[in-house]
Amino acid sequence: MATSKSTAKCTDYTVVKIDAGLLSGVRTADGAVRAYKGVPYAQPPLGELRLRPPLPAAPWRGVRAADKFGPRCFQPSRAPESIGWFGSEPESEDCLTLNVWTGAASADERRPVMVWFHGGAYYLGSGALPIFDGEQLARRGIVLVTVNYRLGRLGFLAHPALSRESPQHASGNYGLMDQIGALAWVRNNIAAFGGDPRCVTIFGQSAGSFSVSVHMISPVSRGLFHRAIGQSGAAFGSIGETSATGDCTQSLDAAEKSGAALATTLGAKTATQLRALPARELQLAGRGADPKSGGVFDPARAARGAWDTSYAITDGYIIPESAAEVFARGGQHDVPLIAGTTENEGATMPPAASLAAYIEQAKADYGDQADEFLRLYPAGNDLEARYANKAVIGDRNFIYQNWRWVRWQAATGSAKVFHYRYNKRPPFPPGATYSEDTGERLGAFHGTEIPYIYRNLNVRDWPWTYVDRQLSESISTYWTNFARNGDPNGPGLPDWPQFSERRPTVMHFNDTPSVGGVPHLERLQFWEAFYERLGVRRS
Repeated sequence: MATSKSTAKCTDYTVVKIDAGLLSGVRTADGAVRAYKGVPYAQPPLGELRLRPPLPAAPWRGVRAADKFGPRCFQPSRAPESIGWFGSEPESEDCLTLNVWTGAASADERRPVMVWFHGGAYYLGSGALPIFDGEQLARRGIVLVTVNYRLGRLGFLAHPALSRESPQHASGNYGLMDQIGALAWVRNNIAAFGGDPRCVTIFGQSAGSFSVSVHMISPVSRGLFHRAIGQSGAAFGSIGETSATGDCTQSLDAAEKSGAALATTLGAKTATQLRALPARELQLAGRGADPKSGGVFDPARAARGAWDTSYAITDGYIIPESAAEVFARGGQHDVPLIAGTTENEGATMPPAASLAAYIEQAKADYGDQADEFLRLYPAGNDLEARYANKAVIGDRNFIYQNWRWVRWQAATGSAKVFHYRYNKRPPFPPGATYSEDTGERLGAFHGTEIPYIYRNLNVRDWPWTYVDRQLSESISTYWTNFARNGDPNGPGLPDWPQFSERRPTVMHFNDTPSVGGVPHLERLQFWEAFYERLGVRRS
């Protein structure tokens, strides 16, 4: 179980009153920060509540201890040699909890609130990882909330029988409904922790960033947040028959068909039978892993679509239509936005099996655009193809998606928009090798920026330098300034200009923050043309 060192030494409890009852937290050793862990924001989604929208947490009697993280949703395990491995965590279908860190001295304060949605492609992760520990942000005036939500089939399984039950005639997207339930909890309860329910910033990375972009277009999310930060991911791809490419949402019809096919293989034809299946079997069966052991996450299988029914669905309810359509008419929630990516987003993504496979896939995916694609992402041998494929996934799924997001928000919204690129390669230990690759090859990989933003560099035993710590101070201050004011700028920081199509400037986070141009613009223009051919247009 992930626990910050300072919290582990705490013995002084403090009590707050929320809607469901009294809650006891735990103070840091110096008394400056209180943490409340494993707080239920919804009823356990068990039995008849499985594969349904979350219900508010039931009241309790007495004082409920909130001194340890709740279990994460059932999921495959990351390999211990992966760069995303931070130790094992307890798992359960009963996973709808959140965590709060606050430095407020009383409930009379109104501090800005930041709500974090973790990444993991909607089938991995939790809000309890040590890189998400909120103590340092709380010390700088933020009330920080991290959220666990349903993942995989438990969180995103659509089925005709489930849609027939729904007043909205939709199913799937239960994980997104959980996030909305957590935001409703924040609106109703965060003042008890000294937070301001009228000043809420949602932020997330990867699938968490994708979620932030979804909440900007979802009518169900309206009014629950006031600023948005998206780190590496957005929902600006097409509406597809599958989610295997990772850049699109599924149509409800396609999701129902794949869900029905899965249910049949598991011997379930009705909603009742789906709810009667053992949770681990429903989540992991047929995914190349033993459901009894939990299996190990295989990114290559994920890229081939083996992790089915684990992605967002354009269901006409939570996601009413494509993000492109909503932004085209200016129908998004018009809130201040920071969005950007890391330099080497594709470093931890699946490689091509060979040069021949890479070229064959390019012709299949891009047709008469394949020659242009191979010019922009060239490879002359198997090794070059391996890394070219990683770059493609990074550009298509993350860099282009966030570029499209800031452009369209700047064009159709009135709120301030800021774009960034995180370039700083962290100080990997000499000779460091992870399951994906060497540290040298990984560079500024997908998620590199997270411990810098949280000021949690010490969670990895790497040779951090003064430059790393100063960069962490800068980027974290930009984020917390934005949470307070809707603008990241402030005293002692290089000026970060607003983004516009007339002035498409980018804040580059390297050894020091500096403003520059848009890298690899020709590649971004290729993806613009590719998506336009799929019918994804702004106007």
